[in-house]
Amino acid sequence: MLLKLRVRDSADAALKVDPAATAAFQARCSLAAQDVAACLLNSNNLLDTASAQRTALPALQADVFLSHGAVDRQQVLQLAVMLERLGVSVFVDSCLWRTVDALQREMDQVLCERRRLAGVHVLHPGKATPTAASVCMALNAMLQRLIDGCELFLHLEGEPTHGQTWVDDGRHAGAPWVFSELTFARHLPRRGRPRLTLDALKAVAGGQRALFGAPEAPHILAWEVLERAIADTTGFPAASYRHDHPVFLDHLYGKLPLSQQEKQLLGWT
Repeated sequence: MLLKLRVRDSADAALKVDPAATAAFQARCSLAAQDVAACLLNSNNLLDTASAQRTALPALQADVFLSHGAVDRQQVLQLAVMLERLGVSVFVDSCLWRTVDALQREMDQVLCERRRLAGVHVLHPGKATPTAASVCMALNAMLQRLIDGCELFLHLEGEPTHGQTWVDDGRHAGAPWVFSELTFARHLPRRGRPRLTLDALKAVAGGQRALFGAPEAPHILAWEVLERAIADTTGFPAASYRHDHPVFLDHLYGKLPLSQQEKQLLGWT
């Protein structure tokens, strides 16, 4: 991860995206979730996280990790479609979190013990609770790998919804998975964009590893500024003529008060 950005006032934003394009993105999310589920649940009903990370994770890696909680999911998918049209690959966290219930039900079915009454199952809490925790921890580990590999962690703020479980750590209130993502991203060391330089070649040859300081506080952006950045780069070539990085991301970063270290990681200095 290189930068972490929090977007405010996104709850009532109106995006103009073709419903068919949003549906296509949703279908891709469903297929990705099915691939992850197929890797996690093997014939012995064991959570095979190694197989999931080896086979399913590379296809999910993206430039932008889009994190959201209470923000309308349809709006989030519309934003993802708009960013992809600008040449930015996007992963939406709820693409995996929405599969938790289905995975849990499938595993619970195996752990149930049938009573004599036909069609009635009794689930032992002692078995169900550890299984639920295991599924969540397996998906959480995969999401952390995706956050670590992205360039921009983009979080859309939303107000807590009544009747749901939320976590408040003094900096934000959000769904448990959002809390986990934000906490992980907060402490994640930042990685610079890959640049083929003589120093880099020497470092690789010598087996050295670049180290960066702890991440600073996340940048905060109003939704209107994000919309304006999208409008400004619509119609432009997806990648800059100087490098293969998306033009939109560089344009968006230009609206942030970047530190000297962040500019160095971006290759701007």
